[in-house]
Amino acid sequence: MSVLKTRSRLVSFRLTQEELEHLRVACLLHEARNISDFARGAVLQLAAARVRPEAQMLDRFTLVESRLVEMETMLRQTTEMMRALLQGVVNSPHRKGRGA
Repeated sequence: MSVLKTRSRLVSFRLTQEELEHLRVACLLHEARNISDFARGAVLQLAAARVRPEAQMLDRFTLVESRLVEMETMLRQTTEMMRALLQGVVNSPHRKGRGA
């Protein structure tokens, strides 16, 4: 079981109403307990990525890899559809023969 550390330092910053609304939506989407927890986690994650740039690079490579997989799937589906369409044209009963 981990030991909870007392958080005794306060960091504050000002937001516009629009920025606050964006922050609230992000908290809901990430199921954060509250804005403070969400902001703390986001800032610390960003700071850790700056300290450990290899982690940030790994995240980017992972994202690129997943997008490539999506593109490969879409290309495969498009190719299959094109083959099916071409097969339908070749086998069409309305297609004229070569000697006609």
